[in-house]
Amino acid sequence: MIEPDAGPPVEARRRRVLLVEDDSAAGRGLSRLLEAQGFAVTVVSDGSSALAILRDDPSPDFLLTDLQLPDLDGREVARFARGLVPAPRVALITGWDLDLSSDQCAQLGIDWVLLKPLYVPDLVALLNQQRDPPATNE
Repeated sequence: MIEPDAGPPVEARRRRVLLVEDDSAAGRGLSRLLEAQGFAVTVVSDGSSALAILRDDPSPDFLLTDLQLPDLDGREVARFARGLVPAPRVALITGWDLDLSSDQCAQLGIDWVLLKPLYVPDLVALLNQQRDPPATNE
């Protein structure tokens, strides 16, 4: 009996990252580094663009958003993303010393607060250890 050709092995789906960063050089640099580690990255420079993508496209696996955006606060973007099904894991990136409790982070839909400058190997390790989507706050 002849077995049907299964074709080439199916590659694992690349984990999708939505990066919201208003500094274009920082966005390009982080995007390239994450893509080199196997992530599919979409970069936008403001909160409104991020919300449009989150509304219209399938949910990314990860949302990495700067705190201070030209039009919205990154916490607003995080809160919106947490309502998606499935909800992405959310990192709020800031150069400010934020003192958010775990309860405040949960209310805002934030999984991690990351301080700039980012150490990319730690970020990649953090993203790679996440396999399951977070629970939604419904």
